[in-house]
Amino acid sequence: MCRYAVMTYKPHYACFSCRKAFKRRLRADIKRPGNTEHPARCPQCALLMASMGLDFKPPKLDDLAGWELAAKLWEVGLTFHSCGCSGPGYRPRERRAYREFLEHTLAGYLDMLRQHMDAKPTTPKRIEDQQRAVATWQERIARIKTALAEEAR
Repeated sequence: MCRYAVMTYKPHYACFSCRKAFKRRLRADIKRPGNTEHPARCPQCALLMASMGLDFKPPKLDDLAGWELAAKLWEVGLTFHSCGCSGPGYRPRERRAYREFLEHTLAGYLDMLRQHMDAKPTTPKRIEDQQRAVATWQERIARIKTALAEEAR
């Protein structure tokens, strides 16, 4: 059974400039008419916070390398979101494993792109879905390649 199905968990948000993380209730969980969701802002610097997912465990405040790595993962779209059944999968916690992780992730993304490009959709709706999927995987691949190029510098 999914561990998140039993209870309501608060999403985790992070401010990389202040190196702070918070859990935040959803507005929908507060029973008031007209409640609308608004972006999470850091209470210290007022910048928008990054939605990191329910499985995010923030580095300690003085762990500069850990916070830098968490920010880099977020920039390429690799956060800690999952349904709770098996977690978000491996995420490196140390800088030396980051490049290898990106290379492994890129290989998986390229495989997914090939699968979607090789599909032979038969209806207009499926053709549209395929085009969206191809564009999504191409965008993810571009982010990973950019991050790998930055790591090579």
